Amino acid sequence: MLLVTPLVQELERDFPNAKIDVFAKGVLVDIVFENYSNFGTSIKLSRKPAKDFLGYLKAWTKIVTSKYDLIINVDPGSKSGTIATKLAKSKYKVFGTAELKAITQFSDYRHMAKYPVYAYWSYFKIPTREISPLQFRLSTAEQEKGLKTYKSLQESNKPLICLFTYATGQKIYDSSWWNTFYEALSNRFSAEYEIIEILPVENISQFNHKLKHFYSKDVREIAAILNHAALFIGADSGMMHLAVSSGVPTLGLFKVTLPEKYTPYGGKSDYINTNDKSVDQMMAQIENTFRN
Repeated sequence: MLLVTPLVQELERDFPNAKIDVFAKGVLVDIVFENYSNFGTSIKLSRKPAKDFLGYLKAWTKIVTSKYDLIINVDPGSKSGTIATKLAKSKYKVFGTAELKAITQFSDYRHMAKYPVYAYWSYFKIPTREISPLQFRLSTAEQEKGLKTYKSLQESNKPLICLFTYATGQKIYDSSWWNTFYEALSNRFSAEYEIIEILPVENISQFNHKLKHFYSKDVREIAAILNHAALFIGADSGMMHLAVSSGVPTLGLFKVTLPEKYTPYGGKSDYINTNDKSVDQMMAQIENTFRN
């Protein structure tokens, strides 16, 4: 959902009075787009239709019976997205496949957040412009509350570097890797920054909870804290995308997934391919990217 926010911002710029419905699996749609004035409604497709068949049927009925002015399939590799685009009623439909040849001119067209934007530009022949960033919109009250919590995590008023040590499948790094990484990071940055860990909803820590940490099940609360941090470092994950969309410089760690598809972008955000860099080389890249 966070990777869809650049496209929603593009549509907001071009059609300021339009409302956008978002058809997606999962329950985070409403949370991600809560403060988007152009957000219409969420059409949630259950991840487990056998357990929620009525809800599953209701979502598809909504798609088939509603009439839209424009439909954009954000992931041409998604079967449900392609089927929904075919079945829904609209004069204008961007499938994301017919536009492929035209958008290969962009070196970063493979990025999951940028591909649908380029497809949209191509379909309507919109001149190239600066692409919108991932953006998780926080209210003023959320930012103020996040700042209070952020300050409560500081022990010496130094800016915080936030580590996220969890990931799914082969994307995760084990405790040995993280301890080696932390030692090098601490030696290089602890004089100027405090280092804390942001925990996942699973409450798993590769430091065995020995590092000062923050835990919450509230995505918006986590985003509000990250909004004030100096730097976020974590493996390719939803938390990585939450960090960059919250406005904190984000360094993504990649070893199995494709950086060109998921890398953080904008500002001082960057990625490290951990397969071909030593810890010292990683520290040098962090220094060059973050401090320069």
